[in-house]
Amino acid sequence: MSIDRRSILVAAGGLSAAVAGSGAEAAAPRGNMSAASRGEIPEIGLKWAFTVIIFFKDRYVIQSRPTRAYVPPHGGEVFGPRLNGTVVPFSGADYARGGGLEAHYVLKADDGQLIYIKNLGFMKRIGPPAPPAPPRAKPAPGQPLNQILAGGGTPNNDLLRMRIAPTFDPPKGKHEWMGKTVFIGHGARHIDPDHTVFTYYEVL
Repeated sequence: MSIDRRSILVAAGGLSAAVAGSGAEAAAPRGNMSAASRGEIPEIGLKWAFTVIIFFKDRYVIQSRPTRAYVPPHGGEVFGPRLNGTVVPFSGADYARGGGLEAHYVLKADDGQLIYIKNLGFMKRIGPPAPPAPPRAKPAPGQPLNQILAGGGTPNNDLLRMRIAPTFDPPKGKHEWMGKTVFIGHGARHIDPDHTVFTYYEVL
C-alpha cells in the first residue's frame, strides 16, 4: 500500500491544531490556517554571508586507503556583508580523506576577534589532469585580494569542487550570531597560487 506524504502532513497539521487550540480554532476556515497546519512545507532561503580565500603551500599525503592529506593554511582573506577579516596562518589544517573534507581553521575578524571554523563536506574532482602551470610571481604580503585573483590564479583543470556545512565557535558579542546560524557553502580549488575559494550562505 502506497503512502501519500502530503496526506500524512495534512493529518499531522490538523492534529496539531486540535491539540494546541480550542475547538473553534481547530475549525477555523482554511484561509486563516497557517501554511504548516495545512501541511505545506515552507521554502528555505539562502543569503550570501561571506567568502573565504585560503592560501596553501605545504601538502602532506599519507598513502593510506583511502588517501589521507594534511594541508595547513598559510593565510587568506575573508570578505562579505556579514564578516570581513583574515585567515590566521597555521591555525589548523584540512584533514582530507578520500572524497571527504574535514578542515579546522581560525578566522580573525576585522575587529580583532578570533572565530573557529569547522568545515565538513565532500569533494569531487572535475575535468582532465591540469597542464603544468607557467611560472608567475607569488602575491606579495598585503596585496589586495582583487589583484591576486585578477592577476591570474591559474584555474585548475583538474578542479576540486566542494560542498560544505560549516559550524563556528565565535566569541560572545558582535559575532555570536554565527554560532546560532545554519550555514551551507561551496568551494573550488585553484592553483598558481595554490588557494581555495569558499563561499558561505546563511540558511534563512
